[in-house]
Amino acid sequence: MANEAESAGSSSERARAPRRAPGEVRELLLESAKQMFSRHGYDYSSTKRIAERAGVAEALLFRHFGSKAQLFREAIVEPMVTTLQAYADQWSGYDRPHQVESPVHDFVKTFFGTLSDRRGSALALTAVSNYSTDIVTDAGAPLANVLTAIEKIVVQEAAQFGYSGLNPPITGRVGVGSVLAAAVFRSWLFDRIVPESTDDDLIAELQTMLIHGVRNRPA
Repeated sequence: MANEAESAGSSSERARAPRRAPGEVRELLLESAKQMFSRHGYDYSSTKRIAERAGVAEALLFRHFGSKAQLFREAIVEPMVTTLQAYADQWSGYDRPHQVESPVHDFVKTFFGTLSDRRGSALALTAVSNYSTDIVTDAGAPLANVLTAIEKIVVQEAAQFGYSGLNPPITGRVGVGSVLAAAVFRSWLFDRIVPESTDDDLIAELQTMLIHGVRNRPA
């Protein structure tokens, strides 16, 4: 009888448990996915573990996102794309003519700061290509779009400042990749070798490198 009463009580408690709003469930799953993908990578972050960490049923994960790849796209890729798109929109809005130093500095500072704060997410992004080209194709689509927007900015700047010899598709992506690598691998590249380096030091060097390279930089 006691066991029956306990069972009835548990059922009653489950029945009284408040239902979460769809928006709340979605945010819980996104936050759980960010943590899991950042710490364990794509391959070892199962949808079951992500749902358990969020405190929701695994079926709800698929109801909201459809697949693990789509969840990865929304949790890891799209926040980075949002940052890059905001930068591209801001640079496109600069009055012309303008000094190139200002938009480049804004880009490096904003992107570097975002990546430093989300280093785990950025590492998850760099590692996912080891597991499936399908994931890269799907989740990388919004990133490819914003990189194309940055490529167009490179073309505009080259025309205004008379830069020659650029390969805009590669030039724009090398710029993004340089900031990405410096932020994600900072502890390996700088902290152990140049421990006194600050964010401002790295941002200034990235800015100068992107504008002037090595040989043509001002004294």
